[in-house]
Amino acid sequence: MTRLWHGAIAALAAFALVGQTVLTLDRDRSLVNLFSYFTVESNILVMVAAALIAVRPDRGGSAFGILRLGSLVAITITGIVYATVLAGNGAFTGVEWWYDKIFHYAVPALSVLGFLLFRPRTRLDRGALWFLVWPLAWLAYTLIRAGVSDPSYAVTSERRAPVPYDFLDVDRHGGGAVAVACAVVLILALGLAWGYLTLSRREVDA
Repeated sequence: MTRLWHGAIAALAAFALVGQTVLTLDRDRSLVNLFSYFTVESNILVMVAAALIAVRPDRGGSAFGILRLGSLVAITITGIVYATVLAGNGAFTGVEWWYDKIFHYAVPALSVLGFLLFRPRTRLDRGALWFLVWPLAWLAYTLIRAGVSDPSYAVTSERRAPVPYDFLDVDRHGGGAVAVACAVVLILALGLAWGYLTLSRREVDA
C-alpha cells in the first residue's frame, strides 16, 4: 500500500506539473515565473521524494532525510497558506482549475496522510533541518529578482506584482510587514519540522 500511495502522489504531481508547463508555453507565459513559485518547487520535491519511496519504501540516509523533511514541510505550508491566505486570489478555468487543486489541495493532503498513515516512515534526524537552506535561498532569490529584473506575476485576478505572492510585495506592504509575514511562515516551518521529526523518532523508538 505504501508503494501504491506514494506512486500515486508522484504521478499526480507529475501530471499537474507537465500539464501546467505545457499550458504555460501554449499561453506564452514565463516558464521562469512558473518554476519560481514556492508551490511548484514544493510539488517537484514531493514528486521526487514520493517516487523514491514508491521504489523503496524503507529508503533512508542523510540526503534523502533532507529531501523528505523538506518536501513534507514545504507542501504542508503550501496547503495551509493557500487555504488560509491565497485561495480565491486567482480566477482559474478549465484544466488549469484542476491543476490548481492538485498543487494546493490534493498533493498536500495526500503527502501528509501518507506520512501519518503508512509504514515504514522515513527516519528523520536533526540533520534533515538542512532543508531550511532551500526556502531561505528561495526567499532571497524571489526578493532580489523582484528588485533587479521586475518580473510580473498575477497575484490576483486583477493585479500584478513583481513577486509570486502578495504578502511578499515590499512595494505594496512595506519591508516591515513582509519581514513579519516571512517570520510567521518560518516559525510555522520550524513547528512542522519539529512535529515530523518527533513523529518519526517515536516510530523508531517504539
